[in-house]
Amino acid sequence: MVPASEKPSPSLKNVSPPGLEAPPPKLDDRAPERRRRWWLAVPVALSVYLFLVFFTIVQPISALGLSLNVPIPGISTAQIFGLPDRPFTVMIVGLDIRPTQDGPSRTDSILLLQVDADGNRAGLLSIPRDSMMLVSLGEDGFVRDRVNTAFVYNWTADDDGQAPEALAQTIERNLGIHVDYRIVFDQRDAADIIDAAGGLTVDVRSAFGQADYSDDDVNVVPQFFEVGRQHLNGYEAVAYGRIRQGSSDLDRIRRQQQVAEGLVAQLGSLTSITKLPGVWRAYSGGVETDLGMRQSAGLFSMLKRIGTGRIVTRSLGDAAVSCASCQASILQLLPSETARVIAEAFDDAEAGRTAADLLVAAGVTP
Repeated sequence: MVPASEKPSPSLKNVSPPGLEAPPPKLDDRAPERRRRWWLAVPVALSVYLFLVFFTIVQPISALGLSLNVPIPGISTAQIFGLPDRPFTVMIVGLDIRPTQDGPSRTDSILLLQVDADGNRAGLLSIPRDSMMLVSLGEDGFVRDRVNTAFVYNWTADDDGQAPEALAQTIERNLGIHVDYRIVFDQRDAADIIDAAGGLTVDVRSAFGQADYSDDDVNVVPQFFEVGRQHLNGYEAVAYGRIRQGSSDLDRIRRQQQVAEGLVAQLGSLTSITKLPGVWRAYSGGVETDLGMRQSAGLFSMLKRIGTGRIVTRSLGDAAVSCASCQASILQLLPSETARVIAEAFDDAEAGRTAADLLVAAGVTP
């Protein structure tokens, strides 16, 4: 037995001073704050992502020569706007209608715009208005004539869609290109749209002009274009694409393509966003189209996303020769050259071969 005086005393390190207790183990009091920050980051990141999605639908983000488009997984841009989820073709028709004119009008320009959103490209194909084709007469079949007579033969005051539909049928019968949608306008509608966009810029390759130019056969406004880059208003831009004096119809086609490219470039700039309401009013109030408002907005958005650098422009004027046996001034399309031009425009060799075969079968080639 150990004497009381010899019992071991408690260790000092395990004894707290009277009235004090040992502090609890130290915990990381920043953990709840970190968890709160993590949950806050989720909606912030989602908001930024959605902003980029909807912003780049209209205007791609460009940096270091690259164009950034933020996608929605599983949903294409075409589906968002109710457009076909495949390459689709829009027929763009310019009419030369005078203010006092009442009745049918021949087309002044015919362009086919094919948009491939997945391939991030578009093709713009011009068809010379004097090209010989089998022209649709509706239920009465087809007749060999200039392609631009389709409007005259099929125009009716009771149905403004009949003439464009006949032109689309003519194009499909002779070239095998299916037209999904159409846009029809006259020169004054085009001028209003260009003015609303703030004009456009073209590179004039050779000086030309017309002292007695008029868009209504009443008011003469001389138009002259010097060599070099020029910014044009609506009236000037339309004149640039319409003047025949001192140039061929094929020269006009190239200038019309320049105007189309210039308008896309103008609307594709970041500063053009503020002009979009005015452009839309001019477009919706002037053109005849079977594109709905949502689809028209989608077409415009796709072209902005693709950019002018990825829009391939070609003309069947490069495949045309004068008809030696025709009494009037008519062009005929060479099958092999037609195949090449269409293949380059739409990046589709099979479409080019189909067009060549159809032209031969129609009996409208040299």
